[in-house]
Amino acid sequence: MSTTTIENPNTQPLGTVLADYKLHYSKVTHQDVSDASSLEPQPAPSVRNPPDWPTNHRRVPPYRPINRDLDLSERIVFQNNVERGFVNTMFFGLRLVTLAHRSWRATGGKINDQYFRYKVGGEY
Repeated sequence: MSTTTIENPNTQPLGTVLADYKLHYSKVTHQDVSDASSLEPQPAPSVRNPPDWPTNHRRVPPYRPINRDLDLSERIVFQNNVERGFVNTMFFGLRLVTLAHRSWRATGGKINDQYFRYKVGGEY
């Protein structure tokens, strides 16, 4: 059986790597500070739209109170039976995974919690 060895010839001390992140401060003179404090805030100009300006571009519907007598059987939820079957299958899969997780945690997961655990990036 053969073995493979990988060597990294580009090793740098930690100080040279961190040198890229050093902070550099510039000197502040008193003249710069006094110039900034002498600026007075300017009032914002008042601008009004013309009265004939269209406002329907926002597409905000007019206020409509809540329909408390809504019949949900009249609302179209699925376009066809294929879509209904697909959505039901997806939600059944989620219920199945949740049931398997809860049952494992309640039984075998109490004995050994390392089963069904996989390392993700950065945990190696």
